[in-house]
Amino acid sequence: MTGEINITPYQRIKLTVESQIPLVRAMERELGREAAHVLVRDALDENNLHLSKERPLDRPMAISALEAEFASFGIGVDFEFEVLKRDNEELHIDVTKCGYVQLAEKLNARDLGPLLICNCDFALAQGIGLELKREKTCMKGDGRCDFRFRRVREPLE
Repeated sequence: MTGEINITPYQRIKLTVESQIPLVRAMERELGREAAHVLVRDALDENNLHLSKERPLDRPMAISALEAEFASFGIGVDFEFEVLKRDNEELHIDVTKCGYVQLAEKLNARDLGPLLICNCDFALAQGIGLELKREKTCMKGDGRCDFRFRRVREPLE
């Protein structure tokens, strides 16, 4: 069979996290929670940075394209967000309903949600020429995720 299988970002994340959870749990038992999470975070950041740098666009992402891609993470899942600021340099979004929390709960791994889902956003943003600041997440129980993206490299035309 050749060609790519088209799945939504949610479906891809679900499949990935389902396979990661038993590995992380085994690492926690063997190494302790903190040491295991440091190793996992480092490995995921390295992989996500590599993936984002090899995107078909192969260039820093324009803010307008980022907003459309951000919305794609809500396809097929309970996901609501509000754009608070949008210009050529910054995009501020608050997520008020996040189906990824329900996914982590369904997999009995909400404690791993920040590690395996939420914190992947930082390396992905870096790889596409953006800085991400986020202090709150639904996964941690804050009631919202406060995404603050800022362009740090010029997009190529």
